[in-house]
Amino acid sequence: MITIRNDKFSASIALRGAELRSFSDLQTGEEFMWQADPDVWAGSAPILFPMVGKLVEGKTTINGKPYVMPGHGVLRNLDAQLVKQEAERAELQFTSTEETLAHYPFPFKFTVCFSLEADTLTVCYRAENTGTETLPFMVGSHPAFALDLENFAHADYFIEFGEPETLDLLGMRDLLISTFSHNYLDHATEIPLSETLFDQDALIFDEIQSDTVRLKNRQRTRYLEMNTGGAKQFGIWAKPGAAYVCLEPWHGVVDFQDSNIAFEKKPGMMTLPVGECFETFYSVRVVD
Repeated sequence: MITIRNDKFSASIALRGAELRSFSDLQTGEEFMWQADPDVWAGSAPILFPMVGKLVEGKTTINGKPYVMPGHGVLRNLDAQLVKQEAERAELQFTSTEETLAHYPFPFKFTVCFSLEADTLTVCYRAENTGTETLPFMVGSHPAFALDLENFAHADYFIEFGEPETLDLLGMRDLLISTFSHNYLDHATEIPLSETLFDQDALIFDEIQSDTVRLKNRQRTRYLEMNTGGAKQFGIWAKPGAAYVCLEPWHGVVDFQDSNIAFEKKPGMMTLPVGECFETFYSVRVVD
């Protein structure tokens, strides 16, 4: 585990998957990240690359050849290399291996930088095409933020978008998009949390307008504010009734239940020319 800190906050990152495991207040001891209880959900903040979510039957074709790809891609179970560590900053890197090429036949380099500045934790991604052909990919974040259900009810929490949103809901079944609900949000800014909100799995939105999304509690003044880095797709998820909620800025989208097309033609797929890079980030600020 790698830890960075400033005079207010600390953050800890596991080498496996370069997964953020802790973001905490050094003065109060408050922990903002879900602590990966394996009896509920063993993740905390997996990095999604080169796929967001899972594929139909976990299978696809790339350049006409069949491949099997793990859910959320190839990084979450891969060990990152620590490239640089300073007091308030750490840089980790993945490079393609024989194992990743067996699932995703493209050489790549993927760098993740974690940095603390005052009350804000920023996580930056840099994907580089080190191969000889155009690389199709998606990239997403999946951080799970802790809910204090010992002192507050689920109903005290709500998610607030920075701008009024009119959004359709891409609904899920069997971890794939299968339904479409028009105007799930109609010029609205809030989604109240509840124990049953995720009974049908994640809430997925396309073309969100907000760059900021806040996790608030009606009984507290302190809240978390996420900058999505301009991501246009956004997922919200938790195990029903669990003491966390995931706020997930994505560049790409989960596969559709009726999809049977090639990987490079999936909805939301991006492409990266040879030798070029794609950069994005998200940040989380503690607001008092």
